[in-house]
Amino acid sequence: MRRFRNILYVHEENSPTALETLQLALKIAGKSGGRVDLITVLDPPAVTFASNISLLLQSRWVKESEEQLQQLALTASPDGSLDTKVIEGRPHIQVVREVLTGDYDLVIKPIGPSGFLDRLFGRLDMQLLRNCPCPVWLSKGEAYGAFDNVLAAVDADIDTSLDYLGSEATPKDALNRQILELAFSMCADNNARLHVGHAWYPPFLSPFSRARANLPQKEIDAYVTTVKRVHTGWLRGLMDAASGWVGESVAETVKLKTHLPQGDPEVEIPRLITEVEADLVIMGTVARTGVSGLVMGNTAETILDQITCSVLAVKPADFVSGVPLDE
Repeated sequence: MRRFRNILYVHEENSPTALETLQLALKIAGKSGGRVDLITVLDPPAVTFASNISLLLQSRWVKESEEQLQQLALTASPDGSLDTKVIEGRPHIQVVREVLTGDYDLVIKPIGPSGFLDRLFGRLDMQLLRNCPCPVWLSKGEAYGAFDNVLAAVDADIDTSLDYLGSEATPKDALNRQILELAFSMCADNNARLHVGHAWYPPFLSPFSRARANLPQKEIDAYVTTVKRVHTGWLRGLMDAASGWVGESVAETVKLKTHLPQGDPEVEIPRLITEVEADLVIMGTVARTGVSGLVMGNTAETILDQITCSVLAVKPADFVSGVPLDE
C-alpha cells in the first residue's frame, strides 16, 4: 500500500490547528520510518523603496517566524530532530520548489483562512491543490487514529456509445488506483469505514430531454437503467481490482461500503460527504491549462468549494507543475 516517507509540513502563522496537524504528519511518517520537515513561507509586502526601518522590520519578522517554527517543532518533537526553514517569496511557488528539490511525497498543512463564509480552504490551500505535483493533505487537525469514516471519490472515463467502462486503460484508472490504495491504507491504520463514491448520470439525457427527443418514457427509463448497469459493473470491477492492489488481508479487514448516486458529481459528492459524515475525503484533482493559467478541473474545484472536512488530494502520475524551479 502507499506510504508517505518524506513529508513537508507547511506552516501558516496563527493557525489554531498547527500542532495537531504537525503531530498528524509525524504519525503518518512514523508508519514508514520517514521524516517530516517544516517550512514557513513569508510573502513580504511590496515596498516602493527600501529604508533602514523597513529592512529592520523585515529582519525581525523573519527572526520571529524562525523562532515560532522552531518552537512548534520542539513542542511536537522535543528531541530536536525536525528541520525547519523560513523562506521569503510567493508561498505556493516556494512550497512547490521545495517539493521538487526535496523529493517530498506529501505536503501537509492546516487548512488556512479562506475569507469566504461558505468556503473552507484558503488561498494558499487552493494554489497548492492546483500546482503541487505530490499529494496534498489539508487538515482540520484530526488525530491519526481518530478517523471514523473516509470517503474515496472515484471517477470513470465514459464512452457515449455505452461500451463497457474499463475495457481499455485510461489515465483515470491510474488515478483511481492511487485514491483507493491511499484510502485502504488510511482505513486499515485507523480502523475506519471506507466509503467509495462514484456519481454518474446518463449522457445526453439533459441536453436531449424527452421533450426534445420525443421519446416514450419507457424508452428513457430503459436507457437510464442500461447506463446504471454499466456504471455498477464498472465500480464492481474497480473494487475487485482494488482488493488485488492492496492485498486480500487488508481488503478483508476494512469495512467497505460503495455508493453509486445518480446525478451531477458536483452535487452528489458533497452531499455524500455530509451523509456519511466523512472525516477525510480522498479525491483526484485533474489539472488543465486555461486562459488564467494552471487550474483544476471544474468538477474538482466545485466539489472542493463545498467540502467541510479534511482533504487528501492526488494528481495523475504524469502531472507536471507549471511552477519553474527558478525565475
